[in-house]
Amino acid sequence: MTKSTNTLNWRKGFSRLPSVRLLAFFYVTGLILLILCRRFIIDTGDPYKCEALRSKGLWYDGGTWLTPGCVTERYGTRSTQDCLIDKRVVFAGDSQLEPLYWAVAQKLDHDVKPKPAAGGNLQFSSNRVDLEYIWDPFLNGSDLLRNVEAQGTLDGPALLIVSTGRDNDISMTVAQFAASIDDLLMIAQPSGAGHQLNPPSQVASEGSGDLLLITPVRETYGELRDDSRTRFSEMNAHLEDHVDELGSLTLWSFAEMVKGRRDDRHDNGWSTSWELSHQMADVVLSLRCNAGASRTRSFPNIRTCCGTWARNWTQVGFLVTAMAALPALVLADYLRPSLSASTRSIFRSGSAFSLAISLQYAADRTHVFEHVQRLPLQMSNLESMLVATLLVGLVSIRRCTLPKTSILTSKRTNSPFLPRDQTDEMKGWMQLLIVIYHYNMAWTADRYWEVIRLAVAAYLFLTGFGHTVYFLQKKDYSLRRVVAMLIRTNLLPCTLAYVMRTRWLLYYYMPLSTFWFLVVYATMAIGADKNKYKPFLVGKILLSAALVHTFINTRDLPETVVRFFTISCNMSFDAREFFHHRVKIDQYIVYVGMLVAIFYLWAKEALSDETTGSRLKKAFRRHFFWLSIMAAVVAAVGFAGFWYYVWGHIKSQSEWTDLQPYITAIPILTFLILRNAHPLLRNFHSAAFAWLGRYSGEMYVMQDHLFLAGDQEAVLRTGLFNGDETVGNDRWRDLVLIVPLYLITCTVIGETTAAITTWFVAENEAAETKESSAVEEVPEVEMSLLSDGDGERNDRGGARYMMRRMRWSPTVRWPSLWPRTVRNRTIVVLAAMWLLNVTYT
Repeated sequence: MTKSTNTLNWRKGFSRLPSVRLLAFFYVTGLILLILCRRFIIDTGDPYKCEALRSKGLWYDGGTWLTPGCVTERYGTRSTQDCLIDKRVVFAGDSQLEPLYWAVAQKLDHDVKPKPAAGGNLQFSSNRVDLEYIWDPFLNGSDLLRNVEAQGTLDGPALLIVSTGRDNDISMTVAQFAASIDDLLMIAQPSGAGHQLNPPSQVASEGSGDLLLITPVRETYGELRDDSRTRFSEMNAHLEDHVDELGSLTLWSFAEMVKGRRDDRHDNGWSTSWELSHQMADVVLSLRCNAGASRTRSFPNIRTCCGTWARNWTQVGFLVTAMAALPALVLADYLRPSLSASTRSIFRSGSAFSLAISLQYAADRTHVFEHVQRLPLQMSNLESMLVATLLVGLVSIRRCTLPKTSILTSKRTNSPFLPRDQTDEMKGWMQLLIVIYHYNMAWTADRYWEVIRLAVAAYLFLTGFGHTVYFLQKKDYSLRRVVAMLIRTNLLPCTLAYVMRTRWLLYYYMPLSTFWFLVVYATMAIGADKNKYKPFLVGKILLSAALVHTFINTRDLPETVVRFFTISCNMSFDAREFFHHRVKIDQYIVYVGMLVAIFYLWAKEALSDETTGSRLKKAFRRHFFWLSIMAAVVAAVGFAGFWYYVWGHIKSQSEWTDLQPYITAIPILTFLILRNAHPLLRNFHSAAFAWLGRYSGEMYVMQDHLFLAGDQEAVLRTGLFNGDETVGNDRWRDLVLIVPLYLITCTVIGETTAAITTWFVAENEAAETKESSAVEEVPEVEMSLLSDGDGERNDRGGARYMMRRMRWSPTVRWPSLWPRTVRNRTIVVLAAMWLLNVTYT
């Protein structure tokens, strides 16, 4: 058998393998089915993690208490008051409860000083909340019994916490302990109040209700005989055997907190420390308060232990449409075609987009997935992720795709300066750095934080560069271009803001990119017919920079402008956060990108025309080789010098922030010069990073809900694994499963958004066909960086995929009320958004 025959057979075998899209579909479907089975079959007894909060937990790094499968947070004065206002909390029993009583008191008033009860009762009132400590080690006093009988009524306590079996001054036998507990429960049983957490349906709508909680007898240190330890074990065994059968709520997590932790005890070995008591107070308050707080609190909601999320009509309507109406319509048309070509394609794209949004809702607004606490920065975790990222980039190095002009003319075998693959690569690895940064809470690592600040600045540089090159080459200042860019950038974050009940500004790079696109557009469009005169164009750019600087530095001017929209459109937009922080710290780098774009096009023109040109162009062309070498040397010195200065002289993040508007151009420009200093560097790129870079916007937005959770305040887990919550021993397994799900969904969102954008700006079907043809025929704009803003995914799907589907589709048409012009469509969409804003709850 010849070598060619072997190769042919190998290719035939490879062609029979499932496509990447099909494998991705089966992966996502299989993973979701596994998670649904875990949620609705295995976890049916504790879907809201109330039992996990009550009875489980572990310490991470000695100081952070973690409840498996959910997140809670420390209660402060405001949150404690909101939960317990006009209510009473009663602590009754032995001296074990005294530290817990004072911990809750300090949450209501930080200035209160604990005072020993000395065998007596205590009372405390603050912020319309009453606390009462009843010293009653045998649980038979009249004060306690009166509160037990009143529980569930308007006069009863919201929380009744009981403890017995171990007191500094009283030795209780196992029989006495059992009798005390059983008698108490017999009194409480007729009312039925406080014995158990509400079922899931009531937790979702009414909260946990008033609770009767019993603390187990906790471990002690000190010189105790073995028979004493045995006695305490037998008391807890009685609680396990009898109390849980009656439905009472025993706080077994308290026992887990103190197990083996001598460092969290007072010197007497009996009482828990104040810090540990505050942790216990958070567990108690979470059981009683999380459900109510999560239903009324705006984002981010990270109290998912024994909590849930309220839904409004917008969310319900979207989910019904996304998960039922659109898929049913698409399926019906597949079985019996009745839609026109363009309508069929947009319905399929809209259905896929909506299902991807619904997946994010299920991940971050339900208990289908698990949300766990983000862990404080561990440099070993950060370094491991960075090394893994680097390896993925290195093993996927491939030759860059040449521009179409080079392929057609065969005149150039090297890639140009900043080829598309290279800029996609940059966006890809920078976005990975940002995702890793958020996962590891790496803002406490100053050097890594500085790199992230440079990554954001580099994105904005590419924004200015790419849009300027596009406008100067294509001279397209139409409304169609503006609308396409705005939809491509904002369809995902705006949809998520409505569906997830967040704010547009949460996904801050999208508003930032939108602002700077509009600035670049206005700068280039005004007097566009004179843009060929370089002094005029540079003057416009400098004037624009001065106007933006004046705008953001004029006192109250940004707030006043935004205030008009917040009042008229019921928007939620923090003008101070956006303009005085996000815009201000990078206020010049976009203009640097615009100026570099002008020089780039001038240099390209000078080098391409070997016979004509001005004296300056001829001199530039003649000395270009030596100028290139000089630029590379200066860039190498400048890049090294920049980091030498930063590491040696900038000592804090505040110092960096003050200097950032003026220094970020140095490392960005020097890096780009070095990255393109030799044809070998220009001709190769990391294919993995470039692929990610094509969906970097989707990755940035969706990390909040499908990689992290709780609007970036928690970590998403599948719930399929149990462990010690460390990344190296436990969470890496969820990363292996969730990262592909996250990236596949980003791809789906990116492709469908591009298709929706193309459909929206195509004014009729003929225009759509013309658009498809135009995409095929117009030479590629080198450095049309933000391809995600063009509505043109080139050969990577999106618009072309939609056009291919249109060619074979039936042409049956339905009457349409959809406006035929981009201007009217935009008006309709803005009106719909305004209506949603003013009626949103």
